[in-house]
Amino acid sequence: MPRLARLGTIGALTAAALALAACEQTPPPSPDDRGFIPGGDYALVGMDGATVPLRNMTMTIAESSVSGRGPCNGYGAKNNAELPLVALSPLQKTNVPCGKNTTIENRFFSVLQAATEMEYYGGVLKVKSPETWLIFERGVTGAQAQITAVDQARAGQ
Repeated sequence: MPRLARLGTIGALTAAALALAACEQTPPPSPDDRGFIPGGDYALVGMDGATVPLRNMTMTIAESSVSGRGPCNGYGAKNNAELPLVALSPLQKTNVPCGKNTTIENRFFSVLQAATEMEYYGGVLKVKSPETWLIFERGVTGAQAQITAVDQARAGQ
């Protein structure tokens, strides 16, 4: 019987050691974490519950800022919150006339300015505002990255 008692004691001590090992502190988040929002380039694919006609609106997420392009104008803003929360300073935009794309570009900038948080899952970034969501896919195609003065001029026609 004493041998069984020793086995019980050893088993209890082993179980206690394993339980304590499971309570090990998790490492602090990496500085590259961004609240599980991967930094980098994104292309807008949806807004107001519908797909956008072209993938010519982009966003680049950096540590504490966002920047990108609408159909005609570039923009940038500082994020005054820690991702995944969003509290953008006023968007700094270029002032290129946008012609027929003015409505969609203004809507994009309006929703982005009002954004309150981001969510990333399965390669899709959702930017939430009180009005609607902006839906982005990761990456920017070579054609999107190469917007020329001629492209900008054509966008206003």
